[in-house]
Amino acid sequence: MQAGVWKSWFYRNRTRTSNRAVNLYSVDVVPDIPEEVRGVIQQFFQTYNHFKGARHLQTDTFIKEVFYATRQDPRDHRSVDEMEAYIQQKNVHRLRLKSHVVDEYIRIGESVCMIGVTREFSNHQRNRVLYFLVKEGEAWQFHHIARSHHGKVLEKFQVKEQTAFVIGNDRGALLFLTHANSVDATSFILGDYVHVEGYLEVEQEMLEQLYYRVVRMNRVH
Repeated sequence: MQAGVWKSWFYRNRTRTSNRAVNLYSVDVVPDIPEEVRGVIQQFFQTYNHFKGARHLQTDTFIKEVFYATRQDPRDHRSVDEMEAYIQQKNVHRLRLKSHVVDEYIRIGESVCMIGVTREFSNHQRNRVLYFLVKEGEAWQFHHIARSHHGKVLEKFQVKEQTAFVIGNDRGALLFLTHANSVDATSFILGDYVHVEGYLEVEQEMLEQLYYRVVRMNRVH
């Protein structure tokens, strides 16, 4: 689904809770999450450190997003199974997930929802991501992972019917695209300092470099 579809639902019926310290693999869920979705979330994080163990909980799109975020090479066109094996091998040498808190839940439609998750790893580093889940048949699966980035709008330009933003800070710059007729496309200008959340675009024709599809973008004052 397109980012505009997600965003039309974002500010309706939002529920948030405060972040609290949690034990290994425990989930502090917001109360509105349906039991069938809650169960999938619990299974996903119970197998978090063993990527292949959660295969039935992930769409091919999700695996591609994780792969390209790890590999950082848009020219690598291996199969989904090969991507999964690569991620599994890389995870052996990665930090372990210590805890996570589900602190946001938005129902976008009958078959789509979004959760916000604050994660803590074995080196005590914490970050926050958005996960989109979709329902295929009777089963819910993780479909997108949207990551956070902050920085200054360094460049703004058009790519066909889309508006592109290059957003950078002292750690690096990332490319974000949104539809040219979206609110974000007209609300931000060069020099704005922003916080943006977006997922890697892996289903449409990829550019020579990786880029993210804007989910939410806010000016930081």
